[in-house]
Formats: sequence, C-alpha cells, structure tokens
Amino acid sequence: MRPAGGPARRWGATSGGLGFAVVGTAAIAAAAVLMPGGRPGPVPAGEPVSAQTAYRTGLPPTSRALVCPDLGAAGRVANRVDLARLGTAGRVTAALVGAGADSGQGHRSSGQADGAAAHWRPPSGPLLGPDESRGALAVPGAQEPPIALPAAPDLSTLAGLPADQLDKLSALKARSDQSALEALAALSPADRAGLAARVAPPDLSALAGLSATDRAGLTRLAVSAGRPMVLRGSAVSQLSATVTAPGGGSGPVRAACAPTGGTAWFAGPATGAGHDPLLFATNLGSQPARITVRVLTPGQAPASTELAVAPGATVSHRIAAVAPEAAATVVDVEARAGRVRSWLVDRPSNGVAWDLAPVPDTAAPGGRVLLGPVVAPSGAGGATTELVVAAPGADARVRVRVVTNSGHPVSPAGLDDIAVPGGEAVAIPVTLPRAEAAAVLVDALGPAPVVAGLGLAAGAVDPDTSATPAGGPAGGYPTWVSGTPLLAAAPADGGPDRPADRPPVPYVDVPPVPADGAGALLLAAPAGTATVRVDGYTVSVPAGRAVRVPLPARYAGGGLTVLAGPVAVTELLGAAGKSTAAPDPKADPAALGDPTPTTVSSVLPLAPPDPIGPAVLVDDPAAG
Repeated sequence: MRPAGGPARRWGATSGGLGFAVVGTAAIAAAAVLMPGGRPGPVPAGEPVSAQTAYRTGLPPTSRALVCPDLGAAGRVANRVDLARLGTAGRVTAALVGAGADSGQGHRSSGQADGAAAHWRPPSGPLLGPDESRGALAVPGAQEPPIALPAAPDLSTLAGLPADQLDKLSALKARSDQSALEALAALSPADRAGLAARVAPPDLSALAGLSATDRAGLTRLAVSAGRPMVLRGSAVSQLSATVTAPGGGSGPVRAACAPTGGTAWFAGPATGAGHDPLLFATNLGSQPARITVRVLTPGQAPASTELAVAPGATVSHRIAAVAPEAAATVVDVEARAGRVRSWLVDRPSNGVAWDLAPVPDTAAPGGRVLLGPVVAPSGAGGATTELVVAAPGADARVRVRVVTNSGHPVSPAGLDDIAVPGGEAVAIPVTLPRAEAAAVLVDALGPAPVVAGLGLAAGAVDPDTSATPAGGPAGGYPTWVSGTPLLAAAPADGGPDRPADRPPVPYVDVPPVPADGAGALLLAAPAGTATVRVDGYTVSVPAGRAVRVPLPARYAGGGLTVLAGPVAVTELLGAAGKSTAAPDPKADPAALGDPTPTTVSSVLPLAPPDPIGPAVLVDDPAAG
C-alpha cells in the first residue's frame, strides 16, 4: 500500500525505501516537556547519510493486535491510519471492531454518500506490500469539514473617502457581483445543487419545539457511538500505527493505536459548562468485558461506575455522568474482565464531530512525571497552561519545574511544594514561554505516587479573525499532553551475550506529517546530555533542556536512534503557517523549508511499539 496524500519528503537525499531508526533500552519513566524555537545544532555537521540504517529484531517476529481509536465520530469524519513495521516480513490486516472485512474498499473517497461511508470496511487483504515498511489507510467520512467563513470586513475606513472614490468602489463591486452571477449561471444543475447544499443553512425549524435539555443532548447522541479499527500483525516486527483526523480550527489531531491493556489513566478535561468529555471502551475478546471507571476531581471524593462491554462491541460513557461540574478530572479505567482498549476524547458540549480532541493516556501513578515537550503558540506574554495532578492513594506533595532550552529546570514561584489531597485532583496554572520548546516536570516529594496531565490553549489559525466559541474558555479549548516515556541508550557493552558494536535498542517510529498541517519533533533531557539521530541527522540535547527539531513539509515519516540519554520525545502537530514547500518533490531540502506549526493541535509521545522485543543494530552508515 502506498501512503495516501501528496508528495512526501524526507530530510535529504536518502536512498529509496523507509528509513528506520532506533532508540536505546526503554526506561519507561514519565516526565513533562515544552518546546523551544530554532533548529538545534547538529553534531557533527548534520549532513544526511546516503544509506539507510539497518536493523533486525532481537526476538522472533510476533503477532499482535493494535486498536486504533475512533476519531472519526463513528464514520462522520474522514480520518487516516498510518502504520509502519520494522523490515518487510509478516502480514498486517485491518478490520472494524465488531465487523468483518470487505474487499477492495479501503481507498474510497471521503466524499461518498452517508450510506456508503457507514457501510465502509477496510480491504480484506494485506495493508502492506511485500516490499513496503510503511503505508496508510484512508477511512472515509459521511460529512465534509465545514467551510471556514471569512470574517466580517471592517468598513470603518470607508467613512473618510471622498464621494468620487466611493462611486468607483461601488461600480467595481457591481461588476464583481455581475461576474459571480454569470459564473453561477454557467454551472450545471447538479453543480448548482451541490453548491447550495454546501452553503445553505440547515433547516432547524424542528428544533423549535424541543426543550433546552433535549437540544443540548442532540450533540451527545450524535457522537455516542464508536467505530474503532483493529490492526492485526502476523509475524511482524515492531508494528506501530497512529490515526489522524482533521480536527477543529487548530489543525489535525492524532492518537496512537495500542494493544488492549488492564489499566489506563487520563488526566485533564473538565466537565463543567462548555465541556463534555467522552470515554470509549472496546472489547476485542470473545467473552463479555467489565470495566471500572473511577474519576478523581478537585475537592470531592472519588466517584466510580462500572460498564459492561459485549464481545466485539464498543461503548461510550460521559465523564460528566460520573463527576458532573468538575473543574478538572483524572480518570482511572481498570478492566475487571475481557480484552479492553479504552480512550478518552475532550469536546465542547456545543461542538460538532470535528471538535473531538483525543486525551492521550498518561503515565501510571509514579514518583516522577514528565509532560511534553510542547510549544505554546506565539502571543503576548507567557502562555498559561493548566497542570492537573492527582494522588490516587494517600496525600501527596509535589514539586513542579519547567524545562526549557535556556537553562536547567526551575520551579516557578509558589510551585516548589504543592499539596495534593489523597483521592483528589488539583488544577495548577503554570506559565510557559511561548514559541519555545518546554516541558513540565512533576516530582513527588514523598512516597505517595501521582498522576498528571497538561492542557494548553491550542491557538487559532488566524488569531486576528478567529473567535472563541460561545461559552468556551479564553484561548480556545485545550490540547492535552500526557506523561512522556524516557528513552535510554543501550548499555555500552551491548548486554550479556551480545557484541559491543551491536547493542539491542527499542525501535521508535516517527509518524508522517499530514499534508494540510505542520509538525516538529520535541526532545527534552531532564538529566544528562542526550544525543539522538533522526533520519541521519545527529542532534544534541543539553542536560536539563528541551529543543525543537522542525520536520519538513509533507514529512513521510522515519525513525529515531538514541545514542545517549535518557530523553523524552514528542511529535507536535498544528496548522501550517506560510508554506515554503517547493513544488518539485525532488528539490533541495533547503528549498522545501521547515514550516513551523502556528497552533498546537496534537502532542504525541513517542515510545517503542514493543519494549520487550528490541531491535538490534546491524549497520549504521551514519556512525563515526
């Protein structure tokens, strides 16, 4: 399968095929980061290598299943699944959970009729060809994203114009209107009908007789179903995948596909006015599943509920039904029986299908959480973010520090010792620098473990013309950031029974950047100096700092190697600014440019897809 979308770019003149990279032995410790500005200086010169780094698996290929969360609002919004494997061995297939595969329908356009999108099935054959390591699956949607309406023009400057100039402007407008009418008259009846359907307001007369409560519930009913996809790899090494949806006005949103698990933690979303987060759970097993959902909130005892999930089914549950009117929440999902994968989406209560924003599952309770790295959008003054911390057990005290690219981690005033009551969550405002890589480091000051998440305003594509939705928070609804694993380099001696020049390293995939967005890699080294190689470029991260590595326009995906660590890595997506992309995909990389995201719509932590099945470095032409 060939990747969907337009021409894709790598870093430089690399040879054909997919470039994979490697990360050292995984030490999964949670931490937080935010992103700086400017490309870090490569070490040494940073020239791309002409040959691909080669790896093989340290363990035999395995069979595993990954569940891709439903970000398409049960088929209403088109989305895309990107997948990658290490090497070309094995077979990868896809199916909707609870539905069988279909034949040859995996590439339908998202502009099909509602019925066609609702009955779409992934192709029944392999998703990757015998010589492909990376591919994409386009999933159609029944609805197209709304057309962004231009802001009302400011006509105040016309008041001071003389009469003759006003007459000339009026004549120009009349001629423009006449040209538009002539163009419409030349359209076919089918084209005119299609245009009318796109721009005409819907008939809302039926809503007049509904109560306020019923009207508020319509949006929730419209997105209450889930349609996740399961990817099954047979004899495949290091299978990884992500799902990407258009998102709202801030740019594309993305979530990782992951196997089923016994527990999951989510931190952040409020359930008060304007917020309506939704929890999904899908059961891949052949027996009924049962899960317990526990919600921790500020100033209240934990609230919980139990959900039953039939075999092959997906259910959803409003967090507000468990913990209403909460300023912040931390959600603990525990599977009591069955093979369950759960995910959480944040959404405005008055929003539409495109406004679903994934809340990534965060690190399990521990003594340290690193959040990020992230980059706050440009603007005046510092960026106020919301740090949500919970103590699931006993009372805890935490210290909050900010990691930037300008010095060692420091605690902002008043954040060096914060009390977190046991069984509760607290929301803490933390100011971050703008347009600079940064991370938030949360340390428990005692034995009681904590869970944390970070929310920051996503920003607007055009801050001068974009308005905050009615009832929404200032700066827009937040993008949520989870605890990021720390990746450590392999031992110098390669470990027992392994040669020193071929150490085992977890494989870390870097997903592609959507054609309509921009992206960057963010790295933070909370302890010592870290060194990584990204697609042939070597980048140094000073101790206690965070850096940003811009990704080229239409970046096709690749891999990352940790030469020295530990280091936390995230991939940030957002809306693209003015594109400097060259029309020729074979053009010099310098001409292509590195478009910087102007918003923050998604922050995805990067981690090894299979920590227990490391890769082994076979040949690294960039070494030395």
